[in-house]
Amino acid sequence: MNAPCRVGLLAPSRQAQALDTKATVTQTLARQGCETSILEPEDLKEPHLDHIDIILCLGGDGTMLSAAAAAARCGVLLAGINLGRLGFLTTCSAAGIPAFAESLRDGTYLVEERTMLAVTAYNRKTEERRNTLLALNELALLRAQTGKMVDLDAEIDGTLLNRYHADGVLVATPSGSTAYSLSAGGPLIWPGAEVVSVTPICPHSLTNRAVVLPDSVTITLRPRERRGRADSMIFSLDGRTTHNIGLEESLEIRKAPQKLRLFQMPGSNFASLLRAKLRWQGYELP
Repeated sequence: MNAPCRVGLLAPSRQAQALDTKATVTQTLARQGCETSILEPEDLKEPHLDHIDIILCLGGDGTMLSAAAAAARCGVLLAGINLGRLGFLTTCSAAGIPAFAESLRDGTYLVEERTMLAVTAYNRKTEERRNTLLALNELALLRAQTGKMVDLDAEIDGTLLNRYHADGVLVATPSGSTAYSLSAGGPLIWPGAEVVSVTPICPHSLTNRAVVLPDSVTITLRPRERRGRADSMIFSLDGRTTHNIGLEESLEIRKAPQKLRLFQMPGSNFASLLRAKLRWQGYELP
């Protein structure tokens, strides 16, 4: 590289493994001529990341999800060292730190662009709109009370798709197809596919199934009354933040103009990742 790469290290865990890995990463990057600064979770809330080129997360997919919106808004790369379990988003394990640092130094890495969702809650009566939020994996509209199902309408470009009586509904990107959506019975989607999926959570009908749509559409989710009753609901983004939603409000979900730039090691491919993480035939033990 012509100049030292500027790395922002996000390592929120204080467990011994994370602290040891943090020290190893810092030392390894320094030997490769990279500048490392420490990021705190608070730095991602109102991000000003002009001083770094890449955010490197130590942890699992959850740590990377916490940084995804800030990385996408600021246009910086996102990478992760997997210290968790599955790690569909992470770049490599702790054993791969030297190879990661060399790839960063030599510029031999790949950049994979991932679709983000832009989610806006708005009041249908006053047309007042909340701030637009970003999600990498999914938007989940959920019941707020345990043991009660909820009713909601899903519209596609203003046309009714379905009226759901369920625990909730997920709108997932290809990145999110291996997360909550997969647990709810949604499809596995290749990361580069220009689609989103709408998946009901425990619907009260055997005919309600996931629907795959082009990501050019606008999806609207609207809570509604049923038999004169309306149960409270919440919506969640990537399982990281939770927000209340009123009966008079709707959620508008679109493909975000920002894309996440995800760091990938040379030779990485999604088929191998699926075989390894889901333990399909032909997977290789670490």
